[in-house]
Amino acid sequence: MTATGVPDVHAPDVHELTDRLAREGVVGVTIGWVDNNGIVRSRTVPTAELPAAARRGVGVTAVFAVFDSHDVITFAHEGLATPSGDVRLVPVVDRADSVVPLSGQPGLAWVHGRQLDADGDPWPYCQRSVLERQVDAAAEAGFAVRAGFEVEMVVVREGEDFTPAHHGPAYGPNALREVDEFTRRLLRDLAADGIAIGQLHAEYGESQVELALSALDPLAMADTQVLVRQTVQSAARAEGLRVSFAPVTTAAGAGNGWHLHTSLVHEGRNALTGDGPHGLSDVGRGYLAGLLRELPGIVAVTAPSAGSLLRRRPGYWAGAYGFWGVENREAALRLVPASRLLGPEHTNVELKASDASANPYLSLAVVIGAGLAGVRDGAELPDPVQEDVGAWDDARREAAGIVALATTHEEQRAHLLGSALVRDVLGADLLGAFVACRDSDAAWAAEHTVEEVVASHRWLY
Repeated sequence: MTATGVPDVHAPDVHELTDRLAREGVVGVTIGWVDNNGIVRSRTVPTAELPAAARRGVGVTAVFAVFDSHDVITFAHEGLATPSGDVRLVPVVDRADSVVPLSGQPGLAWVHGRQLDADGDPWPYCQRSVLERQVDAAAEAGFAVRAGFEVEMVVVREGEDFTPAHHGPAYGPNALREVDEFTRRLLRDLAADGIAIGQLHAEYGESQVELALSALDPLAMADTQVLVRQTVQSAARAEGLRVSFAPVTTAAGAGNGWHLHTSLVHEGRNALTGDGPHGLSDVGRGYLAGLLRELPGIVAVTAPSAGSLLRRRPGYWAGAYGFWGVENREAALRLVPASRLLGPEHTNVELKASDASANPYLSLAVVIGAGLAGVRDGAELPDPVQEDVGAWDDARREAAGIVALATTHEEQRAHLLGSALVRDVLGADLLGAFVACRDSDAAWAAEHTVEEVVASHRWLY
């Protein structure tokens, strides 16, 4: 069945799928989803139970929508103010490769889940459904969307101490040589799990590694981003290592971004590419302008945690100020233009203020929604800024209309509640639950030191 309840003639026969999994030695299938804190939650069913789970789902409590990052249930959101209520977690088995036997966890497979109400109808708090609506909206406007994530991680030795697994230098082969076994295993497992990447390298931060996911449609990309976490963590564990995807892993460290790249496609061609300034089409200018005008609300979804706020510092390529630039890595929105070498299909927009504490389905949904609104409205795009505005004084930034993005919970909360676009994309119910989670996290953080906040988020994602 599709999300709208219409039979999908292309969906695989779940019984045949189950038989194949059993023949391959799969004894359990894990159904995963991502909550409002960017944390992956799951249920595992015996392989023989997959057809039943696909038909009627697995019961989970409705209050998962108001779990905060510390597994505290907040009842501050009126729509989920009691422990009563049940939701059906239904595996998404709409393709032959929907269920992925995990190379790093022999005998187990992974499938992504959709949350429905007890009658099988759409549930307003299902994050996957939010993205599905925006993909449909793009199609109605005549566009497909392409998306990709750059996944940064810090790799450490297993144990109580946060001991770096490699010692640099940044971007150097000597750094990766210290984690050769992990690198080889990870590349093999990614390929076996059907995950395509463009490249992998030692990043700038201490003991940091980055891999770039190859672009896909938004739902496939969100699904892949979730699956990557399972694949990476299993490969690290097999080599006596541990990986942190957290926005900040130490109070003084560079932290991890999961930079989000998007573009629009019309009639098979990149719709952002054109003959206007900076190689943009009218659609491209509108798309980028839409992201820019909604940026404060967007980043409250794409980088929402206490760790995200700590990471949002000038000079860290974390998108500290609300401006755009052409290949400017300090800009919150970086235009990556086409070129003679790369070709006209390469144009995309990178959002810097994006990390693993975000729900990837919601992140993509608000980005797509804002970009489409900019195209629809013919939003005006200001000139790009090619400098590091963090080096400017306040007066120069004010004259240029450039403001700092939120670094406190109160600021970010105001941006969430003040954005009509975010409310429209998420829906009032889900937005209310999302804000309740952020409020609960902020209350916890207010009673702890920065070091304690950083440590509490280190292994969540």
